[in-house]
Amino acid sequence: MQKRRLVYTHHAEDRMRQRGITKDEVEYCLDQPEICYKDPKGNPIYRGLVPGGKKIKVVTAADTSDQIVIITVADLPPEEES
Repeated sequence: MQKRRLVYTHHAEDRMRQRGITKDEVEYCLDQPEICYKDPKGNPIYRGLVPGGKKIKVVTAADTSDQIVIITVADLPPEEES
């Protein structure tokens, strides 16, 4: 299976810079998500733990055939221990 090309929006790149998230971390989350679901608009959302222990969320555009468009990226707060 051929890997699709990743395209980052300006918004996603800005958020990655602000939050200290690398493209390697985004790719890792897309390849090995802990959970994947869709938002109300049908955009896939990937959440995962990346090497180094950071939890991130990656939102991609729905219905892109030859590429994956990264809309935004966020870091997630650590889960509280019960």
